[in-house]
Formats: sequence, structure tokens, C-alpha cells
Amino acid sequence: METTPERDRAVERLLTWYPHTADAAYPFLAPHRRRVPLDPLPASCHPLAFSVYDQALDWCETERSNLVAAVHQAVAAGKPAIAWQLAAVLWGFFYIRGHLHDWLDTTRTALDAARDAHDRTGEAYSLGDVACALTQVHRFDEAIDHLRQMMALGRELGDAYFRYQALVNLGYSYRRIGRPDRAVEYCRRALAIHRILGKAWGREGTILNNLGDADEQLGRFDEAIDCLEQALTVLRAIGDRWGEGVALDILGTVHHRLRRHDDAVAYYLRALDTHADIGNRWGQAHALSNLGDVHLTAGDPDAARASWQQALAILDKVDHPDAEEIRGRLRRLDEVCSERRDPTSSL
Repeated sequence: METTPERDRAVERLLTWYPHTADAAYPFLAPHRRRVPLDPLPASCHPLAFSVYDQALDWCETERSNLVAAVHQAVAAGKPAIAWQLAAVLWGFFYIRGHLHDWLDTTRTALDAARDAHDRTGEAYSLGDVACALTQVHRFDEAIDHLRQMMALGRELGDAYFRYQALVNLGYSYRRIGRPDRAVEYCRRALAIHRILGKAWGREGTILNNLGDADEQLGRFDEAIDCLEQALTVLRAIGDRWGEGVALDILGTVHHRLRRHDDAVAYYLRALDTHADIGNRWGQAHALSNLGDVHLTAGDPDAARASWQQALAILDKVDHPDAEEIRGRLRRLDEVCSERRDPTSSL
């Protein structure tokens, strides 16, 4: 029968094992992001190692409920550093696979733990992680507030990474709320920091994607295409398939707005394949949603319906808020098609 000290040591080994094993998956799922600082690995702890992308992703998926529970258990065991570190190294997994309830739950738990422990580094990481989860559930005002706190904390800590990361995500958030002018401002500030500090953080392609998307929203299509082609060059050079899929998707939207429908379809299909290669569910759904839009504009409602139904199946699986928007598109499409079949129905 185990004594209390033995149980405590077993719990501590487990709580150490999870973040270090998740950290072994992190470079596969979130390449080119700064690694999260972890507590030293005890000699008695032997985390798993991963050799390929799918192996890392499958382990996170299989262990998801245990990983979420471990964040809470770390708080209960009085180990706040482990709580926020584990939540932070799960960033790439949750971004790729969704599970938005779990993502918000773990990051908020981590933020509270870091604040209670007066761990300013943990707080800065967690502010950024909560903000990313909030953008995925379309709570952009809250996300922007968290990012501003992260930027202020980065100044206080003298850590340019936190300021830089906040600027990148502020650019994304302002783009999503329809303020491309502000998005351009933040993207350019992030790009300036990146070019001063060098390429160690590998996010230039992401910034160029955001900047290109903002230019597209502003109707500056030549600038958008130039920016996105630069992004593709950078992203392919470092093997960032995730960012490459995003760039291809945005290029599809630029060509859609230019009414180059065949080119738009080609870019969306390439984006879809790229997202599928890395199991990025939200990326696949986004590309399919856009593909449906261009099919409808080109006069092919059946192809539009098929694309939106595929997107909806993915979004429902991860309980993503974009699912309701796709349902609305399908309902409106059915109504229009019904009226065309029976023109007297509107009389």
C-alpha cells in the first residue's frame, strides 16, 4: 500500500511527465515558435520522444482529456508553473485540432494560476494563449484586451518576444473585426521588430500573411498578392506548411474578389490539401467555406452546397462557432433553389 509521500511523488512525476512529453510534440505542431521554458526534468522522469508529425499529433489527441485534467491537477497540487507551462505547450495542438472549450478552460486556468503565484512570465505566456483561444470563439474585444495586457507586461519584463507576439496577434484580431487599417499598423510594427531582432522566431511569414489579408480587405489587391507571394517564399523555405496553407487560402480570396474564379478555386484546393496534410481542421473548414463561396459566385450552387456541407461536418466535430454561419449559408441556398424550382412560391 502506497504511503502519502509515495503518492505525492507519483503525482509529481506524472505532472512533470506530461509537460515534457507535450513539449516533445510542440516543435512538430507549432514550428518556429519560441519554446516554452519548463522546469528541469528530474532523473526519474522519462518523457516520450516523437520522430514524425503524425505521431506527435496522435499522442496529443489520445491524451487530450488527461492533459486537460493535468492542468487542473497541477493547480490543486500547488504547482502553478506546471499548470501554465503545460497549457502553453498545448497551443499548437489546440490551434490545429480545435477543442475550443478545452483550450479556453486550460488557458484561463493557467492564467489564474500564474497570477495567483505572481509569476509574471507565466502570466505573459497565458495572456497570449487565452487571447488566441478567444479569437477562435469570435470574442475579439476580450482577445484584444488580453493582448494589450501582454504587450504591457512584455515592456515591464523587458522581453521583446511578448511585445512582438502581442503585435502579431493584434494585427490578426483587428483584421477579423473589420479594421484592416489598424491591422496594417500592428503588422508593420511586428515586422519592424522581427527584422531588427532577426529570424530566430520564424514568424515573418505569418506577419506577411496577416498584412496581405489586411491589404485584401482594403481592396489593395496588387499589394496583397505581392505580400502573400513573399510570405509563401518565406514559409516554404522554413517548411511551415501551416502558414503556407493560410497564404494559399488568402490568395484564393484575393482572386475571388478579382472575379478570377478558376484561379480562386485552384488556390483554395491547394490550401485545402495543405491543411489536410497537417490535420488542421479549422484550416480545412475555412478553405471549404471559401471554396463554396466562389462556386456560388461562379453559378454552381450544387458545388457550393457540397463544399459547405463538408465544412460544416468538420466545424460541428470541433464545436466551432463558424458552424452556425455555414448553416445559415446552406439555409439561404436551399431557399433560393426552392424559389427557382417553384416561382409561384414567392407570389
